[in-house]
Amino acid sequence: MKAKPMDETTQALLDRARRYCALSEQCESGVRQKLISWGASPAAMDVVVAHLRSEDYLNDVRYARTYCESKILQQHWSKQKVLYQLRIKHLAKDAIEDGLSMVDEETYMNILKEEAAKKIHLLGGELSPEVYRKLLSFLSSRGYTAQEINKALEGDLPKVDNL
Repeated sequence: MKAKPMDETTQALLDRARRYCALSEQCESGVRQKLISWGASPAAMDVVVAHLRSEDYLNDVRYARTYCESKILQQHWSKQKVLYQLRIKHLAKDAIEDGLSMVDEETYMNILKEEAAKKIHLLGGELSPEVYRKLLSFLSSRGYTAQEINKALEGDLPKVDNL
């Protein structure tokens, strides 16, 4: 069966969406929001998204991996915070799990230890009860659990030189 030809408006939206997706990895919900801002009708959105998926411009697993790499390895977010953000974007559970699994536990704990050491250094260098409370608050705001924080603090923290 031959695909129904697109009208000019839908074709223009598809071309624009292709360029948008080629610039950086996107998820379906983000593309749909962009299409809405461009004035796309719901029917045109469905056609454009279907084409983008068939042409592999949209790929949930690839997006989740890229997002996890960016947020965990570069911006030092916790896995919990990344999981929450990916759920908001309506990604499939399997795609999210695949993305989160790309960061091994040792690397993750080293990132957490590094963030803890930096914060302790900024708060005076000693882990007093007051500093511990502030550290716990700071790391919790990044999405780390108390269990992860305590596990990171059990071992030696990296030395922080001049910041």
